[in-house]
Amino acid sequence: MSMKLRNRLIAVVCLIFFLSIGAALFLTTTNRKPFAIILFVADNISPSNLAAVRLFSGGGDARLQIEDFPNTAISRNAANDYSVPDAASTSTAIAGGKRVNRGALCMDAMGASLPSLLEEAAAQGRATGLVSTGTLIGPTTAVYYSKTLNAGDTNALLTQFSTHQPFDFVVGCGSDEMLTALNAHASRKDVKDPDLTKSGAGLFSIIQSVTDLEKQPFWKKIPTLGVLPIAALSQNRFGEGNPESPSLSDLVRIAIRNLQSNSKGYLLVIDDPMIGAAALSNDAQSMFGHMLSFDRAIATARRYAGDKALVIVTGRENIGGMSLNGYPFLRDKGISVLALNNEGYPSICWSTGPGFALEKASSESRGGKTNGPSVGILAQPPAFRLLSSLGTAGDVLSLGSGPGSEKLHGFIDLTEIYRVIHEAL
Repeated sequence: MSMKLRNRLIAVVCLIFFLSIGAALFLTTTNRKPFAIILFVADNISPSNLAAVRLFSGGGDARLQIEDFPNTAISRNAANDYSVPDAASTSTAIAGGKRVNRGALCMDAMGASLPSLLEEAAAQGRATGLVSTGTLIGPTTAVYYSKTLNAGDTNALLTQFSTHQPFDFVVGCGSDEMLTALNAHASRKDVKDPDLTKSGAGLFSIIQSVTDLEKQPFWKKIPTLGVLPIAALSQNRFGEGNPESPSLSDLVRIAIRNLQSNSKGYLLVIDDPMIGAAALSNDAQSMFGHMLSFDRAIATARRYAGDKALVIVTGRENIGGMSLNGYPFLRDKGISVLALNNEGYPSICWSTGPGFALEKASSESRGGKTNGPSVGILAQPPAFRLLSSLGTAGDVLSLGSGPGSEKLHGFIDLTEIYRVIHEAL
């Protein structure tokens, strides 16, 4: 071997050695952004409600998936103008990072627009996903694409949804009227593929069943819009992949499959307004069912996204002021928790609302006595009778796992959720 060749080999070996050291130092000393970021949002995520769901699901020894998160914070959720917030203001605190007035979606009191987390993720080149168990033009979903001071103006929200740059994967509930309005806003000029719709913001594919979502090729880069029938998702335990009983877990699994092909990572938001909807009508059984389905979807997300994903679960607002009373036995669950307790009193009570499952009997006089309304076995009376429950004052829980979630500890403002995710993008 010549001296010249030997020197070149030594130089190459030294170069590889120093490059290896540099790469090792880079990987061990720099804060790498998580590839997968998943945010779960729902109402009534509080210690008392979670304890009631735990008892309902399996008794005092049962455990929820949400209890496995290593980092937990108690989040203050007041609006900018009211101590007790609403869905719009709390959703904006999470998605936009600022306290705003009640009824506002990603718009502050001065009328300035706030970019949402999904919009910022798209600007960073990440894939973006939005999954909701409720309507796509509800305030808790619209906060990610809408800027308005009136979250109740559904026509304006539909217009903004139709003209907004499509996110990569969006699934939620909608009616035939919504599809008609969506097509009215769309222009199909120059679109050769009949399965695609062209809006003012770009092309997207509309799918109307979970089965068709399963068949959608995940490698296609055309944004997917899934518009499902109202109440299309099941709350049972049949498991994932059952076409006859699709669940929120199925939507989460399909969303991750579609989003993870992006080399820059993804941000997926899962919104469950149905928990709050059940609380508004004082239906504890339905609320518990939705919360258990939500809990199973969290486990699905952590399993498919991997250990290095940033997964955050946070409450939004508290609705109804539900209380589980009495002394159920350790292994009481299901109907045993909902029914009259051992002393014959209602186990579930609400602070406000219409009540649930009250068996009203007409007053009859028997032997000079007047009989009032009888109480059903699933009676859930409110302290104050109203058409629907009201929001109640109370902090919510925020939980996390993965890089960045260690910032969730102690007492924080709900806007801190935005900052944790924003720094991870």
